[in-house]
Amino acid sequence: MKLEETGRKKEKGTRTKRRLFDCAARLFQEYDFEQVSVDQIVEAAGVAKGTFYIYFPSKDALIAEFISDYVNQVDADYRTVLENDAADTPVSQLLLGLVEKIADTLTDKIGHNSMRTVYKLLLEQNLGMSVVKGYGRDLYASFADLLTEGISRGELKSQLSPEELARHFVMAIRGLSYEWCIRYPDFDLKEQSLEHFKLLLSGITSNL
Repeated sequence: MKLEETGRKKEKGTRTKRRLFDCAARLFQEYDFEQVSVDQIVEAAGVAKGTFYIYFPSKDALIAEFISDYVNQVDADYRTVLENDAADTPVSQLLLGLVEKIADTLTDKIGHNSMRTVYKLLLEQNLGMSVVKGYGRDLYASFADLLTEGISRGELKSQLSPEELARHFVMAIRGLSYEWCIRYPDFDLKEQSLEHFKLLLSGITSNL
């Protein structure tokens, strides 16, 4: 009987945390992270404010979990885009298409204010943001796979491994994103990203 009661409490707790998370996610899609308060989240979820802190030590902790979840979804979307491209599409074109998709996602779905909050959390280094800053996320694998394909086709050449090149590509995206955040609105992220990556690709493109 006690085991059943414990199981029910655990299941209820899981549902409550999910409801808080889902309500926060909806608010984050409508407003920037910093504009959303804990009071708004608990009101939307229909729970007491104290309940929030049972599952999340702070709003930033919830944001970190939201970002991690969102990153996984976005990386899966990037992978789907690549899988739907024609097999004979030049790798340089695929790479630029991926960069364009990333710029669109940052600009249209996340927004510069939310990205500023992401950088703030990363700099504080006191929350679980490894999915964003670590080298294990699927975005690195997408770049590495494309670069491997380009090298094997003879379209690209480099003394660096595809994995090392992928790190440089993602570091470039981070730098461009940061520049966008500090220079907004006088910085066109997509335009600047495509221009920058064309320069990067010019250094590793083979003359077939």
